[in-house]
Amino acid sequence: MDQKTLTSFRECIPVFQALLDPHRQDIVALLSEKGRLTVKEIVDASPLSRSAISHHLQTLKTVGIVSATKVGTEQFYQLHLIDATKQLKLLVANLEEELELEEE
Repeated sequence: MDQKTLTSFRECIPVFQALLDPHRQDIVALLSEKGRLTVKEIVDASPLSRSAISHHLQTLKTVGIVSATKVGTEQFYQLHLIDATKQLKLLVANLEEELELEEE
């Protein structure tokens, strides 16, 4: 693996780690299905406690998978996959480029 691909891979690791947890996967799936939700709405759809949901949301927010918007006193969470998707696409492009070079 060349340095460019290795760097790209390492930049994706936080996204991979965040999505490794099944509860976070469930939150991503819920937000994908329902759109913008409050913590309470996510808690109501989950067996986890409010503090556990808040922790998972913070992890997803830190890696750029989820964003939050405050409206009045409510905090709404929604998927924000633009940055994570760009990182993953770059990794795939680098891997494909490397494979093409090997095939020549």
